Amino acid sequence: MAEVADSEVDATPPSPTLPFRMAEMTLSRPIPPQYPFAESLNTLRIEWTFHTKLLREEWKREHYIAVAFGVLALCLGSISTELWNGGNASITGLEGILAINGFQFFQMLVSMICWGWFVYQAWMLFPVMRVHAMSLLVMWNALYGAQIFFHRNNASFPMSLDLADMMEGTLVLLIVFFFLFFFWKAVVETRDLHVEVHHLHEDVRIMEESLAEHSLRGWTAMFGAWVLLITVSSWAGLHHVASYGESNIGYLVLHLLTGVPAVPLLLFVLWYPQRMLGNQTSVRTRAAVDAALEMSGEAPLKSNKASSCPECGHASKVTLNASGELAHPCLSAGCSTLVVVGASCPTCSASMPKRIACPACGVNAPAMDYLPDQEAW
Repeated sequence: MAEVADSEVDATPPSPTLPFRMAEMTLSRPIPPQYPFAESLNTLRIEWTFHTKLLREEWKREHYIAVAFGVLALCLGSISTELWNGGNASITGLEGILAINGFQFFQMLVSMICWGWFVYQAWMLFPVMRVHAMSLLVMWNALYGAQIFFHRNNASFPMSLDLADMMEGTLVLLIVFFFLFFFWKAVVETRDLHVEVHHLHEDVRIMEESLAEHSLRGWTAMFGAWVLLITVSSWAGLHHVASYGESNIGYLVLHLLTGVPAVPLLLFVLWYPQRMLGNQTSVRTRAAVDAALEMSGEAPLKSNKASSCPECGHASKVTLNASGELAHPCLSAGCSTLVVVGASCPTCSASMPKRIACPACGVNAPAMDYLPDQEAW
């Protein structure tokens, strides 16, 4: 799930120029700084404001039609007298389907058609996220499967739970959240690569501004909200069915109240990364990119992060050579040979100290401190 094959773009690509930028967003009434988590909450509100304005600017009729079909499919599949009377547990398979009366059978078919159209629209609207769209829908349905296992021997789950009856459901849940995590990881790491490739600058402060402009905090929060909604919706729906015959209409209402907003949220989760990264991007983890390059015989991508002064942030000439050793241009006048830190210049024999002075602020720091922290793997 963490890797999407390169695909041809079938939809009209969005304009590469944004009508406004995230840095231009302001809050009319920000949360005062004396309150806990005020800065983080204000950041989320700014990003959500940007998302809302951009969505209103760029979502077209097709997006809203897809949302309408998804909501209609969910409602038609949930509001049925077949769910209220409990059905006949002794009839299964094709015989059980044929036992459904005419109107409910027609309603079920219409719901399936609406879901099919919703999937088709998601496939066409988000060419970069096609495989991920299918995967997220599969994970959504897998949550229902997990709840079936949980409620199979315990209709009041999670009350009176028995750990022995939770093995299958727990396994399905672990698989679902594993794939959901790797979907999030793929989007975040693709964003990082996008910034490093398309917004590379020798000034680390400009790089940080570009990374902030491509922030995914708000998107991550919305993705987390979507996961929470579909989890609660699947539990409430199965709880309603498992306890038929009782006055449990509240579970059906909860199922709809959490399931209906999950439909547009799913489209948002798919739309925003594609809008940020462009229609020519493959959303996949850094490890998947390196593996693909290795399989094709090319060298894996290396993170070429600009070095800078640890004190003032001024750009530095400290770099890594082909062997991964710290190097800096020779400090002798008239010599610009790249010299390994702590060694002698092969051209003029001048020694290269292990501490480098910043030309801007004069601080004398170890050469290692001029490079940003990098992952060990």
